[in-house]
Amino acid sequence: MGDPHHHLFHHRETSGKLAGTQLVPEPTTGECNIGKGHHYPHHHHHHHTHGEQGEIVPPAVPVRGIDISKLPVRGQTPPLIDVHSNPYDHQRGHDHLDGLILSKKGAESAIIHLAKKHGLDLDGVRAKALEKDLEHIATSLSYSMMAQRVHLDPHAMVGDAPTFQVHRARIRSLDFRSIVQDFETLGNQYGPPADHLSEAGRSRYIGAAFNTIVSWFRLMIYNRPEQSIPAGASKKHGLRNYFKCFGGCTILVVDIRLNLGIGKDRLTAIAQLIAELETCNLNNEKQGFSVPIIGILCDGSSFEFFSYDGYSLTFSRGLLVSRSVPGSTAIARVTLPPITQATGVEYIRALRPLCEAFYFLLLKGFLAGLEAYIRRARDYGATDGTRNYGSESEWELALAKAVFARNKSVEAGEAAIGGNVLKAEKLAEEAKILLDESLMSIPAGYQRRVSLMTSFDIADASTA
Repeated sequence: MGDPHHHLFHHRETSGKLAGTQLVPEPTTGECNIGKGHHYPHHHHHHHTHGEQGEIVPPAVPVRGIDISKLPVRGQTPPLIDVHSNPYDHQRGHDHLDGLILSKKGAESAIIHLAKKHGLDLDGVRAKALEKDLEHIATSLSYSMMAQRVHLDPHAMVGDAPTFQVHRARIRSLDFRSIVQDFETLGNQYGPPADHLSEAGRSRYIGAAFNTIVSWFRLMIYNRPEQSIPAGASKKHGLRNYFKCFGGCTILVVDIRLNLGIGKDRLTAIAQLIAELETCNLNNEKQGFSVPIIGILCDGSSFEFFSYDGYSLTFSRGLLVSRSVPGSTAIARVTLPPITQATGVEYIRALRPLCEAFYFLLLKGFLAGLEAYIRRARDYGATDGTRNYGSESEWELALAKAVFARNKSVEAGEAAIGGNVLKAEKLAEEAKILLDESLMSIPAGYQRRVSLMTSFDIADASTA
């Protein structure tokens, strides 16, 4: 199929709710609202005229380096300035413009005038400015800098960040068994994660936690290991796995580091994560999406969950909760014991909550992607004359079934914690069926799947 993200909506809904669409509520009121994605782009095009409040006017006081006698009077066009002859002249040109533009309205008026005169794409100009900003951040990173960008107090050391709940979405025992088998196979192939001095070795091992779960989404969610911030950045460390939804929305970032650490090292890792999530958000907006993005910091054994909302510039911490009731135990960091020191029972009991938290977060991202496509279908209709986007009702049906799948899997997780394993297995089975139905409800043009095992018996029987 072609990339579904090139012709998406262009008007943001500030409320985040789907007009006319009734959604099943989140598992708890404390849960971060996955459905509150936002329309792209969040640019505000101000249509001003060059009147009294918007004109480019001469400065009221002398400006260094400017011949006041040569400045334009009101109603005249300012003289052209050659800012390309050499670096000195370029800076002098900027200084000259700064002296002429004395107000926000004057700046807006100048931008609109230049955009119209030279055919500039304002969205592209904004994106370039953000890219330059992020390049600077990548080479001079600090938690103090990044905290202020997301409205946090650097001295609070992330303690003032809002929180959201991460639930255990129950995985059927049959499926969890295959995950454990993957861990055993990779453990015997690569050895314990602690034996690896590179992030690459650890990432292959931890990948076992995702292999089975991600495959359930049939390429509606897929993994793209890649780098977002330029590799030459001095603060670049670790490997990244970007889990994307429908090709256009980065829904999950797994940032694998050699040592997550504590104190200053941890804050530096979080600062890097904020910068990369901001870059992911910029890339999403280029594709026409704006949805909250989940970030996971891990070092092979410890895992912390975060969320970044590019619309409100909010950075939140995720807390893994045992139950959807007030006062439930919640932890900010999930840790696996050393695989060679813990017993098999201890390791498996520690692994299940982590895998079920991953499953919940993948469901969260899947729902956000579906809601974005509903808004796109509403804005453009089933087709724009050149390509078929699918009907709004198809996307809404897929969303409704996915919401029920999420809720049932969370209910199953809580039943298991309460000791009712039989009920948990039944609910987990129902949730898996609902997820399959959701995937089948997605418009046919967007469905993809790699299917080999359905032909295995025939192929194997005919193989010499």
